[in-house]
Amino acid sequence: MEENTVPSVFDEAAEYPQIEYATTGNRFLNFVIDSIVCYVVNFTILFTFAVGLAMAGKTADDIQQMLSNKVLSYSLGIGTYLLLYTVIEGATKGRSIGKLFTGTVAVQNNLEPITWEKAFTRTLCRLIPFEPVSGLGNAPWHDSITGTCVIKKPRTAV
Repeated sequence: MEENTVPSVFDEAAEYPQIEYATTGNRFLNFVIDSIVCYVVNFTILFTFAVGLAMAGKTADDIQQMLSNKVLSYSLGIGTYLLLYTVIEGATKGRSIGKLFTGTVAVQNNLEPITWEKAFTRTLCRLIPFEPVSGLGNAPWHDSITGTCVIKKPRTAV
């Protein structure tokens, strides 16, 4: 007797799991967690920089003057932000610290993992003024501009 080789509807459903998009709450929590991580990294860099200057013999006034330099502060903040988000999302194929916590992942609209280029352009788009407010609509600009979306990470079968 020959085995039945007709594919089952259940087999097809298992092969193409239902995609569940991240909620606005998930996305907001991702934003909060990732912002805290960026602030901690920036503070650590500035603190290390200040300690290094103190060890090099700079006075407290010199250190305060250097750290209050707006160009230095903005450059460090933007540089850290670009590097941190790009490296983390690029290396983990779409996961930031916040996304790891909430069980979500950024993917391309065709559901392929994001590339390093997508991770970088997503991060650049996050620097657009008022970009966080765009998350109150359908898709934040860093998703709509780059052709990406954030989904709940599919569970793998045991």
